[in-house]
Amino acid sequence: MTTAQQIIKRSDFFNRRVIDRKTVEELGKVDQLWVDPQSHHTIGFTCKSGFLGNKKRWFAWSQVETVGDNILVNLNPEVPELKQPESAMSMIGNEVLTDGGNKVGELIDYLFDVKTGNVVNYLFKSSGWRGVLDGIYLLQPAVISSIGSKRVMVPEAAIAEPHHYTDGLNQKVGQARDVLKKDLDDTIKHVEEAKGVAQSLAEKLQEKAKVVKEAAQDRAQVVREKAQSVREMAQDQAQVIKEKAQSVREITSEKIDEIRGHREEIAEQIATDAIEEAIAPQLPKDPE
Repeated sequence: MTTAQQIIKRSDFFNRRVIDRKTVEELGKVDQLWVDPQSHHTIGFTCKSGFLGNKKRWFAWSQVETVGDNILVNLNPEVPELKQPESAMSMIGNEVLTDGGNKVGELIDYLFDVKTGNVVNYLFKSSGWRGVLDGIYLLQPAVISSIGSKRVMVPEAAIAEPHHYTDGLNQKVGQARDVLKKDLDDTIKHVEEAKGVAQSLAEKLQEKAKVVKEAAQDRAQVVREKAQSVREMAQDQAQVIKEKAQSVREITSEKIDEIRGHREEIAEQIATDAIEEAIAPQLPKDPE
């Protein structure tokens, strides 16, 4: 089956034309939908035709091809018309009772998935039980514990705070669910792609970091070796300078001692010459 919608309300299904998919002939209009009360599955519908709609025909949900403004069905002329199962129920008008014996309201409609026929939520009109305001509320099939021809029973705890139904909201929710699912699938795909890119980038960065680290280690080794060479050269130069300084000190000391010796000799000579000059006039002159 193909359909433009996901979830529709049972009452919105009524009076839609039923068209033979092969002959494109109108077979009538939808008169009633029928549910299997045990599986909560839409199992078929009744089509009315003829004068005042007095001719009825049953179609199984498996015969439905497309649901739109019209209902397209597949018919096999070699197969006799299908009969409505005895277990089929409309569920509309059934009272909703709690397991405590209290009346909660009455089923007036339901929402179902046209692709599968599954009932998504029953709609019930509140009777004012426990102060629940008048209005239409949702009843999930899963909380129904018992079903009869005129009543359904639910646990009081499951119906204590029912969710209010807003017309059109559930259809929008169904459509939004598909959009969100697609967005989620796309997001997951993009995340996986991003993870792959990130992993590849991380591996490249890791390899690059390894290369840079090795280059830095090699450069650091070269710098250490050059520093060691410079230290050794500086030590050698310092030793040479120290030795030269020692040699200069020794030479200077020798020069100082030499100068000091010359100075004393000169002083002695000067003193001798001065004495000689002083006593020379007193000495007798040699006879000629």
